[in-house]
Amino acid sequence: MSAQYGTPDWVNPQNSTGEAVSEANVDPGVKASANGGQNGQGSVSGKGGCLLCMLSLMNMGLAAMMAALGVLTILEVHKGGVQQQTNDAATDDAVNGGSSRVYHRYDLSEPFLAFYMILFAVLLFIYELMWWTPLTGLNDNMRKNFGFMYGLQGKGLYLIFVAFLCFGLGRDARVLILNYFTGISFLVGGCLHIFIVCSKPEIAQEYQPPGRKSDIVSASDNVV
Repeated sequence: MSAQYGTPDWVNPQNSTGEAVSEANVDPGVKASANGGQNGQGSVSGKGGCLLCMLSLMNMGLAAMMAALGVLTILEVHKGGVQQQTNDAATDDAVNGGSSRVYHRYDLSEPFLAFYMILFAVLLFIYELMWWTPLTGLNDNMRKNFGFMYGLQGKGLYLIFVAFLCFGLGRDARVLILNYFTGISFLVGGCLHIFIVCSKPEIAQEYQPPGRKSDIVSASDNVV
């Protein structure tokens, strides 16, 4: 029987399936991820990879929360008008019987902070989106201008910085509950990034930021 049909491949150990695997029609994104996660997605193997994925999803949620806070704040400012601050000296003079005019000046800090909240939220969301899927052209521009985000420590400090934008509004915030909840969430998220870098350096070393366009091309060329 064996002479008629020949020896099965599994009998001979040297007949490995490496060639079949290398010649299989594998998606380019999977190939690049297997070579160090250069095609947008970082290394996600093991418990450390799961934690990094959870951090990325958390950051995307924080970005959505911050953007919602900025939009709601601008809508409230548009609905209620910009806050006015009265010149106290002129008011006292008018109360004492003087004829001085009462001057008002507009407080534009709240709409400005809301605008920066939206800007920083969009920046964070785009970065995390590039970690999951390749956006090579946008990635090269962001790496040049916002290179501090391409690491857990820099991103953690970024989250802490943005958290204080919410605290800067204080009790005068138009959306008070969401404002404090967003600020505390960003602060906790930033501290969590710093904590992982300091206490779990092996997980921090597994983190692979979105690769450059040249890295993705070279990684794809090296796959047979």
